[in-house]
Amino acid sequence: MVGAAPSFSEAHVIRAMLLLDGKVVGRKKLLKMLEVGEGSMRTILKRLKRQGLIKSSKQGHTLTPQGKQKLQKILEKFTRPQETKLYDLAPDKIQSLLVVKNASPKLKAGVFERDVALKAGADGAVILVKRSSQVGFPTDDLSLTEFPVTQKRVEELNLSDGDVVVISFATTKAKAEDGAISVALTLMQQ
Repeated sequence: MVGAAPSFSEAHVIRAMLLLDGKVVGRKKLLKMLEVGEGSMRTILKRLKRQGLIKSSKQGHTLTPQGKQKLQKILEKFTRPQETKLYDLAPDKIQSLLVVKNASPKLKAGVFERDVALKAGADGAVILVKRSSQVGFPTDDLSLTEFPVTQKRVEELNLSDGDVVVISFATTKAKAEDGAISVALTLMQQ
């Protein structure tokens, strides 16, 4: 008999690694933070353990040196998601921002990437790109000057030409991060 398909994504696996970086965290706390079910959490942990990326003890789980190295390689491609408050974008939502380094050649019109965030559980996403020393939307439909709070926050990011900013928003921090990381992973794979 075959069980149900796992209800977690690669974004959940990355978020688990981020949560275990430098900390020992128990399974129950992880599943609450990741917002996944018990079965999914067990599968994620088994997978990470089988790959040698985590070690487990009675106190909980933490990254191994190999896990830290793998996470570092991921973080060379995109930044850790940061909770942000951009009141001019989605004032009533929790927002997660990350930067995907040098991903503009892989960027579609921004709508595709937004849809990736929606499929990951986010309520929406805004995609920005730095080109020719200017940060703006992938298409010229909107100007970032119409969103002064967001513009100011993005100017603080120390972006390079070609970087893509992903701002995902949702009703929970976990869903906002899932959306942002899913977009980053999609841009890395294209």
